[in-house]
Amino acid sequence: MSRVLRSILVAVVAFVLAACAGLPTSSDVEARRPISDAPSAPPANVEFYGPRSNADPVETVKGFLRANGSVDEDFAVARQFLTTDASRGWAPGGRVAINQGERDFAVTQVTPGRVSLTATQWAELDAGGHLRQLAVPSHRTVDIGLKQVDGQWRISQLPADFGPYLSMRDFRDRMYTPYTVYLAERRTRTLVPDQQWFPRTGLAAALARAVLRGAPEWLARAQGTTPDLNQVPGGTRLAVDAVPIDQDGVATVDLTEGVRTADSATRNALWAAMMATLNQVPRIHRVAITVGGSRLDTPDLPDMPVTPTDVGFTVPATKDNGVITRSGQTLQWRADAGAAQPRGRARPTLPTLNRNWYMLAADADGGQVAGISGDRKLLGRWVSGGQAYQVPAFGRQLTRPSFNSLDELWLAGLSLSNAGPDREVSSGAAVWVMDTTNFVATTRAQAVSVPWLRDAQVLSLKSSRDGQRVAVLTRTPRGVTKLLLAFVIRDANGQATALTEPIEVGQAVSDVSDVAWANDVTLAVIGRMRPDDGQQIIEVPLSGFVNPMGAVPGAVHIVGTGRGTGELFVVTGDPGVQERVGGGWRRVPGVLDVVAPGS
Repeated sequence: MSRVLRSILVAVVAFVLAACAGLPTSSDVEARRPISDAPSAPPANVEFYGPRSNADPVETVKGFLRANGSVDEDFAVARQFLTTDASRGWAPGGRVAINQGERDFAVTQVTPGRVSLTATQWAELDAGGHLRQLAVPSHRTVDIGLKQVDGQWRISQLPADFGPYLSMRDFRDRMYTPYTVYLAERRTRTLVPDQQWFPRTGLAAALARAVLRGAPEWLARAQGTTPDLNQVPGGTRLAVDAVPIDQDGVATVDLTEGVRTADSATRNALWAAMMATLNQVPRIHRVAITVGGSRLDTPDLPDMPVTPTDVGFTVPATKDNGVITRSGQTLQWRADAGAAQPRGRARPTLPTLNRNWYMLAADADGGQVAGISGDRKLLGRWVSGGQAYQVPAFGRQLTRPSFNSLDELWLAGLSLSNAGPDREVSSGAAVWVMDTTNFVATTRAQAVSVPWLRDAQVLSLKSSRDGQRVAVLTRTPRGVTKLLLAFVIRDANGQATALTEPIEVGQAVSDVSDVAWANDVTLAVIGRMRPDDGQQIIEVPLSGFVNPMGAVPGAVHIVGTGRGTGELFVVTGDPGVQERVGGGWRRVPGVLDVVAPGS
């Protein structure tokens, strides 16, 4: 090959590669397409521009909407499209509307100084950082006023509640990221995770503000008694709107004087929540809470507290104790599970079950097993591999039991009235809890107050491992399913007495038949993405975008280990079990049911 020809070929190849680099690598986000909550790459540096000279009113409004994608310096670029008075009145720090980009805007001029905007919205971020994906897109039409300033059109009137509009791509990949904010439950001294979304800039300060904010907005609005989540004295805030981090990784959270009125219990809870939350930031190795430069002390505060356990609080960990499988009447520890056998002690002995018991659950180490009878009227319990103890009848249509780290067993069903010798008359949906530390033969299921269930039937109920939240799947008399999240209300002794008014989660899924905790802030369900779709397994973050995970034919129950969506099992009606492997599902040979200890 001649040197000239070789040079020509090299130039052609370089040209082709350069052209390919200019091609888009992904298309616009479509409705219900799987969306990961975590960005796959560092955020791109995108340039945003102010108003173009001599732009007409429609172009000006479109430019303003594009500039919503830059949050730097309190939306400084977007404010260039506003008059001075309009900029002063625009407060975009509250709710964020999320769409699929410019195609979700329709901008038309009504008069020379008035433009009509119709915007489509697919999700919303509330003022507390919680993301809600809508079941169907919402549409909003607003009037936007403009006037000329020095011969150029500027926006002079915006609706009072006009928050920024961001595309899903900008929101997820460039501007916001999810973090866990911990809420301190004081009666059980447990930290409860709450996933919230934060701008990528000023993260440490934003996390500290979230801890001070306390309970989620929906829970603060709930009627009736609320859980004993730590609340700092009113008006407590950061003394300076920043959390400096020194070269040793110490983050100093300096608070206003009002926090000095907090008692020792409130201060300890604040220390625990602040440490657990801020320690997620890679640069932070230790947290110091101060007031006016002096440490916020408590009588039992160590010199250099580092973790919540230093102040007596715990973050319930998901232990990898393996899983239990069922083949016929035999329960056994799964040999190929990734968990190693605990050092110094053998695994608990598992009981032998007759075929009348199914819908099984086990406590964290597998020492206690619970199951429901074939007619779903009885609860059976086994301790240390012993004989079955049949709990005296208290309900019917009982759900699969659920254990948590507080040694509690939860389940739901239809309660029984006293009418008739067989007590078959239902008196409504009910939720029960049992203390599994008490003697099994004398322990009874205790009903907790759930007046908001009304005439709904509970299809599934799963306690979170921390024991402070419950995922409840209900079905109305009209056949509509709802996926709900409620907090547990406890008395002074830490005993569960009621569930709070719930919030609906996973509105983007329908026809749900079962639910499990995939991890502390994410549910997994059997349901549909659209009414005309078949059922499949769907990841449902409590604050995030849902993610379809593929169909499992004949899916009846879903079981989560709590260690993420990569460790899910689906019980099918064949009967059989399928497990999550990579991006698909694989049948587990010879297994009829699976139990994840502690769930």
